[in-house]
Amino acid sequence: MSELQIVSRRQRQITPMAAQPEQGITVHFVLGALRRWWKIALPIALVLAAAGGTTVYLLFEPVYEAAAWFQIEERTPYLAFENKEEGRSKMFFQTQIEMIRSPLVLGPVVKRPEIAGARELIFRADKVAWLAKQIKVTSVGESELFRILYSSPDPKIAAAIVNAVTESYFKLRDQTDVDRNQRIIDLLGQEQGKRSMEVSRLRNNLRSLSEQAANKDPFAAKREGDSSQKNPLTDLEGRFVTAQVEGTVLDARIKAAEEALDAKRKDADAAPGEKGPLLSKQEIALRDVTADRIIEQSEEVRRQKGVIAAKRSNLTDNERVLAKGKRSPVYERLSSEIHDDEKTLERLQTELRPRALREAELAILAKRTEMGSTQLERQMEELAKMRSDREACRVMEAMFKDRYEKQRKDVEQSSGDTLELEFKRDELARAEKVFELIAQRAVQLQTERGAPARVRLMQPADAPSVAVELFPYRPMTAVLLGCLFLPFALAVFWERLVGRVNDPATLERQSRLTVLGEIAHLPVRTPIGHGSPSARVKHDLQLFEESIDSLRTSLTLSKELGNLRVLAVTSAANREGKTSVASQLAVSFTRATGKPVLLIDGDMRCPDIHNVFGIDLEPGLAKVLSGECRLEDAIVRTWSDLVHLLPAGRLDVNPHTLLGNGAWPLLLAEIPDFYRYVVIDTPPVLSASEALVLTKAADASLVCVMRDVSRADQVRRILDRLEAAGSRPIGLVLNGVPVKDYSYRWGEYSYQRRDD
Repeated sequence: MSELQIVSRRQRQITPMAAQPEQGITVHFVLGALRRWWKIALPIALVLAAAGGTTVYLLFEPVYEAAAWFQIEERTPYLAFENKEEGRSKMFFQTQIEMIRSPLVLGPVVKRPEIAGARELIFRADKVAWLAKQIKVTSVGESELFRILYSSPDPKIAAAIVNAVTESYFKLRDQTDVDRNQRIIDLLGQEQGKRSMEVSRLRNNLRSLSEQAANKDPFAAKREGDSSQKNPLTDLEGRFVTAQVEGTVLDARIKAAEEALDAKRKDADAAPGEKGPLLSKQEIALRDVTADRIIEQSEEVRRQKGVIAAKRSNLTDNERVLAKGKRSPVYERLSSEIHDDEKTLERLQTELRPRALREAELAILAKRTEMGSTQLERQMEELAKMRSDREACRVMEAMFKDRYEKQRKDVEQSSGDTLELEFKRDELARAEKVFELIAQRAVQLQTERGAPARVRLMQPADAPSVAVELFPYRPMTAVLLGCLFLPFALAVFWERLVGRVNDPATLERQSRLTVLGEIAHLPVRTPIGHGSPSARVKHDLQLFEESIDSLRTSLTLSKELGNLRVLAVTSAANREGKTSVASQLAVSFTRATGKPVLLIDGDMRCPDIHNVFGIDLEPGLAKVLSGECRLEDAIVRTWSDLVHLLPAGRLDVNPHTLLGNGAWPLLLAEIPDFYRYVVIDTPPVLSASEALVLTKAADASLVCVMRDVSRADQVRRILDRLEAAGSRPIGLVLNGVPVKDYSYRWGEYSYQRRDD
């Protein structure tokens, strides 16, 4: 195998053709696609933009936005008793916004005939959900002012919907506040009754004890002894009383909140249009799991589990140190206590389960609507916080009570029974103080019911007279940009799909063969040596010849390629410039060497060499291969003394018949040695397979690729076929490079050439 064959096979074996990377979408690729298609894409884009803009303008309806103004004060207004709770203003504002967009407010709104019959609502399947997305509630700067906004093509409908939402919101808010405060007052009144009975009982007990001890009514005379002596338990009593009062008020608030949630659940159960069970099987399973999680996260259960865990740890430690182990009385006592605590835990979980099931069911029902979920979550968070505060109060009560009882026992042991009557007096005073504080809280709530509302309507909505948008600038801009962009995007996509070759770097990357030359675009197809082209055409022809000379120089000066004699010029398909390259390359070889060169037209199906050089078609190669003519008689020597031509001839039979009997290698062997180079213009390989026979017998073959015409997959296929047939492709030639690109890439050197 020759050195040239080894080099060509090494180049082809770098990477298998099937594994070649596809052409990516680069900036150069996009610019090439736009350059190729802009003359077609631009008119289409302008037509689409005009049609799209006209459509948007004809379909555009002016939109009117109605607004109602209301104020949410930072602090709750009061008459006599200020609410000093802070840190919840932001949550309160957000709660009001979510309430306005909730089904609680919007449900009654969409039931109004004038609202339900609005054009934008009449065909909506879920009117509440749709309206919740359209209603906007925005704050005005950093102030306490807020606006309820709604946009509609009908200004009257816009104002009607905003006013209906505002009315429904204030009605719900006022009714909710009144009901909740009244319920808390009622619960505190019930607690007052219980405390009054307790005070009466303590008074009777103290009266009986005092009559027995001193035979007198303790309320008829002053207390004996030093009234200036301070009771050591007074401070603990005050704290204990405060904790009791706070716990009582929290109990009332928690019960009122739970009753409100239960009322919502009953409303959901009684909602019209419900068919079948309120919850599906999947929702019931989710409710049970959620209820279990609520129970496990409750303060009571966690505290009880902590007690059990501590006793179990103590039980394990005692088991190791006790002599009798599990049979020890101490171990048995601890085991019995743990068993009792576990029963208490089970009873506690059973008591909490109904409440947890109600909360879980409400959460599931609320999640069926987007806005109801947010509001319910906030209500449940507030309820959970109140329960946590109540547990803290219980802990404080228990702590103060334990400390009080302990100190009381210490005082009794040091003073005997002399202070028993005094303790009874203190217990009565404590009960009376709790009763007074609860009554004071009830009076406070009753008084503040008349305080100004924290949320006030400042101005209802009026039907707007000016549209928000008189011209559809944004949709028009979007449509115009989309219509202008679409044809060019389709052009880029089409080029990506087709995969045309447009630059040498991509061609080398996808074929793994070197691009030996870039050939400038041939402007006019005229017989070589004839005609009088214009200056522009003459300039372009000179660049074309210069690019051919550059290719010839690469071939002759290369150490591996300089010894070749028979060179086949082929391509994958038609219109890829192989005939022009072969013809001009033969002329370039002659000018460079001064020796004769034979140019053979091997494309017997579609010959073209005779047209390029203006010679006769016959007898040609076909007659020589069939044996009807000798080679020396078929060679045309009249065109030039050094460039001799063998035209294709007229084909009468299948070319495979002429080439398949071994006549072609014998013909090449008969070519006289005084021809330094033999250039063969072969048919396209993918459409005429006899080209493989022509290229196999040659020393090497050049593959012509036409810029912006040839496809990358076709290039890979022709190289695969040439290699499979035993041919030796040595490189690629990129044809059809625009003159401007060629001049920019390689530069241009002007010269004067004498025409003979």
